Amino acid sequence: MAAWYTHTYRRNLVDMHIADWDPAFLSRFEPEEYLDNLRRARIEAPMLYLQSHAGLCYFPTKVGRMHAAFRDRPDAMRRLASLCRGAGMHPVGYYSLIYNTFEEDRHPAWRLVTGDDGTSARQRGGRYGLLCPNNAEYRAFVSAQIAEMAAFFRAPDGTLLLDGMFYDMLFWPGICRCDACRARYEAETGRPGEEMPVREDWHDARWREFQTLRCRWMGEFAAFASAETRRAMPGVSVEHNYACAVAGDSSVNGSSERVNDACDYTGGDLYGDLYNHSFTAKYYAAVTKNPPFEYMTCRCEPNLQAHTITKTEDALAAEVLLTAAHHGASFIIDAIDPVGTMDRRVYDRIGRVFERQIPYEKYFAGTLAADAAVRYSPEGRWNLHSGLKSGNKECAVAAVRALIEESVPVAVAPDACRDFSPYALTIVPELGALTEDGRRDLIRYVEAGGTLYLSGAEDEALLAALLGARVTGDTETEPYLAPTAAGEALLDPFTVDYPYPAGKRLPVIETAPDCTVLATLTLPYTTRRESRFASIHSDPPGVPTGIPGLLERRVGGGRVLWSAAPIETDGRRAGRALFLSLVRYLLPPEKRLLVSDAPRQVELVTFRDGARTLVSCVDLLCTDERLPVVPFSVSVRLPHRPARVARLGEREEEIPFTWDGERATFSVGRLVLFEMFSLE
Repeated sequence: MAAWYTHTYRRNLVDMHIADWDPAFLSRFEPEEYLDNLRRARIEAPMLYLQSHAGLCYFPTKVGRMHAAFRDRPDAMRRLASLCRGAGMHPVGYYSLIYNTFEEDRHPAWRLVTGDDGTSARQRGGRYGLLCPNNAEYRAFVSAQIAEMAAFFRAPDGTLLLDGMFYDMLFWPGICRCDACRARYEAETGRPGEEMPVREDWHDARWREFQTLRCRWMGEFAAFASAETRRAMPGVSVEHNYACAVAGDSSVNGSSERVNDACDYTGGDLYGDLYNHSFTAKYYAAVTKNPPFEYMTCRCEPNLQAHTITKTEDALAAEVLLTAAHHGASFIIDAIDPVGTMDRRVYDRIGRVFERQIPYEKYFAGTLAADAAVRYSPEGRWNLHSGLKSGNKECAVAAVRALIEESVPVAVAPDACRDFSPYALTIVPELGALTEDGRRDLIRYVEAGGTLYLSGAEDEALLAALLGARVTGDTETEPYLAPTAAGEALLDPFTVDYPYPAGKRLPVIETAPDCTVLATLTLPYTTRRESRFASIHSDPPGVPTGIPGLLERRVGGGRVLWSAAPIETDGRRAGRALFLSLVRYLLPPEKRLLVSDAPRQVELVTFRDGARTLVSCVDLLCTDERLPVVPFSVSVRLPHRPARVARLGEREEEIPFTWDGERATFSVGRLVLFEMFSLE
């Protein structure tokens, strides 16, 4: 029988991070009312709180502390799990790792120490208690609580009432310098007595080494929790919150693909716009061991801090249906009222949203098909040259958005990706932290005929291998890209006299003689450190150089286009147009799987499932007024003329199409938020 998570697409969690200093807190928690709300919302897999960031448990515990509201009814959460199982649902247990306020207060030696004065964030006034995963006593405590949960959450016949366990907060909330971390650092570096680096400095080789260790430690902690769970609860699934691999702009949280390696499937809670949502869906789809991935979003607007404001039905539907377009499972997070009640209206709304998804669930199969891939690494979110805050993350998200707006089917290629041959174009933007294997994979891809767009100079070894390049430094100012004769058409409307302003300091390189230089750097007349100026308001171009800024090189059967500037991050219309000009040069429309004249706000997500090609259309700027998008056409390259093209939903409605011997073209007449089409 297939694992429960392979066929459930409607999931839910009700946050219960509730203290117990007031006897009213959770006093009105009722399993039957909770179940009724889940039914209203059409939930298939509810995640139930067994413990919270407060550190209080919702089950009897000898090593921890049970929430005061459950002491007179210790069976309440087990009864809820049993009711869910009886209703045909798949209960998953929630447990908070690292974030545990009660146990930090009780065990000072377990604290995650982030202050220069040896204090924790809570000691400095924070409300979250944080425990260090390197502390052996804390690990023993976690093992004991997993064993307690495994023993308690069972039916009278001994059957486990949980189908899965979810562990939250698998990341470093800060740079811990507790005794356990210092001892482990000394032991694993083989340098006893050496002071551990505690300041983020990517120019420092010791810091980069330490960050690699921290990523490994967090991955090892995730593997430890998974192993303890599988030993105590054979057959359950294990998921760790993998949100911090993409959330925010932190380069130091340590949530790498090592954490994901300990999961049966990938998921996490995210709070960005729909373009960030789309990026994450692609990344999760690429790294999950077992589909579907799980995208968590809260029902509050904009986040759970706004406890009494619920997103509109259409806003929730946009998030759910964007996940559906990527064949993922949607997971909606609510938060319980402190007294233990829930707003029934919220669950009626969620139910109506999921009713819009249900007709499409039977089509959630196949493999994401893409013309281009954007390389992303959670461990490579730093840079040495451009001054970007988050390097590869910012560039990768921006590149995906640009390709969406160009109607180019796009995937995200993670660290685990070893084969880029399915992609006609691979984009590697401002990427650091490449391994030797990762470098070799990209080189092999190009030599075999692939096309690579590369920006920045974070991986000097990759530049040396592909471009014969040597990085000699950085510009002191923010230069311009001035086209050469070979690059005039590509950089139009920018010219030698009116070049493209990069807006960032750029790396300076020397390259092999067989590179075609498409643009060189032009410097401003003065630097910002000088009191003299050419123009008081700006730094216009004035000093041409021969330093390459944009170049192309043939490597084996393929080619590389390198840009000193991360043009993909430029949100200005002219910058976005320039990046798309480069994309069209590297990936002409006639060579694409899919071409369309869809408005740039519409994303087209393509899957191949045997002889069937599925195309989902999602309006990423959908408003609550449900404004329709103007009609547009979609043309899909296929090996054979399709037997039919159909609009999917409650029923399959055949629609007309044309066939030119290579492409089937059909019209999307009136898109309102979401449509899915099948070509068979």
